Amino acid sequence: MNNLITINNQNLQVKEYKGQRVVTFKDVDKVHERVEGTAKRNFNENRNKFIEGIDYFEIKNSSKDEIRTFEIPNRGIIVLTASGYLMLVKSLNDELAWKVQRELVNNYFTMQKLKKKYHKPIDKAIKQHFNIAETMIQATGIKPELVYAVAIGEAEKETGYSYDEYKKLLPSATHEIASFNPTQIGEKIGGIKPNFINKALENLGLQEKKERVWRITEKGKQYGEEKPYSRNGHTDYRVLWHEKVVELLSEVV
Repeated sequence: MNNLITINNQNLQVKEYKGQRVVTFKDVDKVHERVEGTAKRNFNENRNKFIEGIDYFEIKNSSKDEIRTFEIPNRGIIVLTASGYLMLVKSLNDELAWKVQRELVNNYFTMQKLKKKYHKPIDKAIKQHFNIAETMIQATGIKPELVYAVAIGEAEKETGYSYDEYKKLLPSATHEIASFNPTQIGEKIGGIKPNFINKALENLGLQEKKERVWRITEKGKQYGEEKPYSRNGHTDYRVLWHEKVVELLSEVV
């Protein structure tokens, strides 16, 4: 394994056991600049205070069922978890010990938690949220494109991956694609401000305002459509217009 983290100018190989970061006695002696065997001796002197499975793991070479990322010597090995490491170094009170302890906790043990929190596997996140979306659609009758937009947004949060290209596919384009917003329409017909465009669309009966949000009318559906969008945790619809609405407004604005 080539995954290394530098602690106190020493390269420490990342070790994980049963899903959590661990260190060996040799690792502790190395980064704390102690004689090899110091950490093991301190552990043995206070072993009754450590809880196996919480503060440390004793792994036999014959163990086959554990998930690990390092080799086990023939004699077996004891590895320390974050809590075990902190208990072990309580007796080290010099300035270097405090510095190394902070580095090891912040840059070794804590980084694994951040990775798990923000980098959920992409395939798992997508499947999970789309399964929820399917259930919501069946149970509530909400428009699928809105629910899928939410599902994609939640998957983005969990994986840190952008799905912008997939969002463009919502909804499927089975008819003329509505792609113009009021700002773009105004630019096409002479630089008219979007608030005047919105008012003109309202006067033509193509849209109406509900709860401070523009919604398309039945008449307006001949010229545009409402499309789902998700931004800053908020999901809703926005009205976009076909090319022919530009021609219509050119005659009345």
